[in-house]
Amino acid sequence: MKTVIAENARVTLLEAKHHYNNEQPGLGYDFLQEFTKALERIQAQPEAWTPLSKRTRRCLMKRFPYSVIFRIQRTKKQIEIIDLMHQKQKPKPF
Repeated sequence: MKTVIAENARVTLLEAKHHYNNEQPGLGYDFLQEFTKALERIQAQPEAWTPLSKRTRRCLMKRFPYSVIFRIQRTKKQIEIIDLMHQKQKPKPF
């Protein structure tokens, strides 16, 4: 299945990367690597992750306190990454 990343997810990803690089040089790049690993896990088993609603699921990143929020679009044969959410953030309705 093809994976697409929504614009707001890209913005959140870049903001988090910059935040972590400001905290410690290079840490933002570690964050991007962990995001990539989460995408690989999602692609390997898209149905395995916790449902947030009828249409959305979340995959927890292992090293950082973020969830990757996504939906499976069967008609388009793709996985859409909707957003990244910090674990202390209240979930948005999707």
